[in-house]
Amino acid sequence: MNSIILIKPCGIDNYEWLVAGNNATAAPELMVGDSERLQAQCNQTNTVTLLAHAENISLKTVAFERHERKLLRQTIPYSLEDDCIDNIEEQHIALGNMAESVVPVAIIKRDILDQSLAEALPETLEINQLVSELFYIPLRNNSWSVVVDGDRWLVRSAQYEGFALEMDAATFALQLMLDEADQLPEQVIIYCQQAQQDAVAAQLPELLRGIATWQYQDYWSVIAAGLSQYQATPDSINLLQGDYAPSLPWKRWWQTWKVATVLLAAAIIFQLLGSYTQLSVLEQNNLELRTEIEQVYRSVIPRGAVMDPERQLRRKVAALKGASGEGFVAMLSQIGPVLNAVNGLSLQSLNYNEKQSEVRITILASDFNDVETARANLAKLGLKAELTGSNAEGGKTRARLRIRG
Repeated sequence: MNSIILIKPCGIDNYEWLVAGNNATAAPELMVGDSERLQAQCNQTNTVTLLAHAENISLKTVAFERHERKLLRQTIPYSLEDDCIDNIEEQHIALGNMAESVVPVAIIKRDILDQSLAEALPETLEINQLVSELFYIPLRNNSWSVVVDGDRWLVRSAQYEGFALEMDAATFALQLMLDEADQLPEQVIIYCQQAQQDAVAAQLPELLRGIATWQYQDYWSVIAAGLSQYQATPDSINLLQGDYAPSLPWKRWWQTWKVATVLLAAAIIFQLLGSYTQLSVLEQNNLELRTEIEQVYRSVIPRGAVMDPERQLRRKVAALKGASGEGFVAMLSQIGPVLNAVNGLSLQSLNYNEKQSEVRITILASDFNDVETARANLAKLGLKAELTGSNAEGGKTRARLRIRG
């Protein structure tokens, strides 16, 4: 069971409140104090309820058609318009738990509700419910309950029927209830001080005096008994609905997480500053590196446009290499000594294919054996020398070789 606190202002910065703890067997505890003590108590409570003066609230049960169920908040004001003395637009209407075809409602003037919320509690205190005090008056089957609280009489005749008036007006209202009742109650339970019994009995309508049952309890003792009954079968109507629905408890969350939030924000700021500083250093290093690359490129190729010096240098280097990774210069340095070592052999032509990484040469030798000697020596160096053609020419042999790395 959740802990509940019922609060009632009783002066400037002074409050009375009833606390029902998580232990179902423990009796509710009445406490008195200022806003600081009340705030500390509310911080330990699950449900914070402010008791609203019953004089300001009208309770009714309104019937509705089945097709109106989803639009009750829009249609209920029209249903109540003829019963309200004041302009219905000036009223705040809160709905209770809907039955099959009826819904209980609580009606209060908006300006009174605004004033109650503004003046009743300190700004730092956030409440979950605003409920008429009538809902915490105990109710028995076929009985009426009357609580005498000073000059006030609080009368509850059914689950969603009751009122609070001064003594003289309450007597008249009770007589009207008797005149309009289809069935008289079996008893009227009257809660008051023993010293008040004779005076209260004299004010009761005659029909009620014979069925009066007396309970000598003060206001908060009655509310405590009603709270126990309410926790078993909750039936109240929370006025904090619609425009008055409570927002998320940002203030309480802020007080709880303020230090952690500030530290987290500071850590994030320092992290961002560190990342920004590191990024600036890296950008400066990158700029210096790009400058060095451009200088190296210009030292090799002093003329021409420079768009991307690193990529342009890579292309120039790649142009000097074959697909296998052996460069033209390296292949030529191997082929040249082999051809020079064969007497009477001369190079007629040379072509280099970069894509296939091969060299095609035409040589003129004294005889075909010299051609074979040169080809064999190239093969010993790991090169693939392939004879692609030969012919005799003036007592000599002209041959064409394809050499690959």
